[in-house]
Amino acid sequence: MNKNYKPQHYSSLSPYLIVNDAKRLIDLLTAVFDATELRKFTRPDGKIAHLELKIDDSVIMISDSTDGYPANKTMLHLYVPDVFKTFDKAIENGCTIIEKPVNKDGDPDTRGSFYDFAGNYWAISTQMNTNE
Repeated sequence: MNKNYKPQHYSSLSPYLIVNDAKRLIDLLTAVFDATELRKFTRPDGKIAHLELKIDDSVIMISDSTDGYPANKTMLHLYVPDVFKTFDKAIENGCTIIEKPVNKDGDPDTRGSFYDFAGNYWAISTQMNTNE
C-alpha cells in the first residue's frame, strides 16, 4: 500500500466549497476559526483556483466559482474548543445567527449555528457533558 497517497497530516475526506469571493470566505474562516493556509493556486486573473485551509485537525478546500463550477451552499459541522467564543467571533465577523449556542436535554454537546455570507450553514459544537 502506498503510504504517500495523500499529504501528511491530511484527513482522507475534505469538504470543498466553491463560492463567489473565495478570498472573503478565507478571511472569514481565518478570523472565526484561526484557520491557516496550506496550499494556494491562483488563476491568471488572480481568482483562487484552489486553496486549502487547516482548521484544527481538518483541511477544507475552497475555490472561486466559474461558469463551469458555480457557487454552491452546504452545511458543515465543526467541533471547537469554546462554542460560545467561536459563535461570537462569527457574528462579530458578519455571519447570520441561525441558533445561539445551547445545550439541549440529553445532548452532551452545546451547539450553535450560523450562515456565512455565501449561505453556507455552519454548525459548531463543544462537548461539555461526557460520562467518561
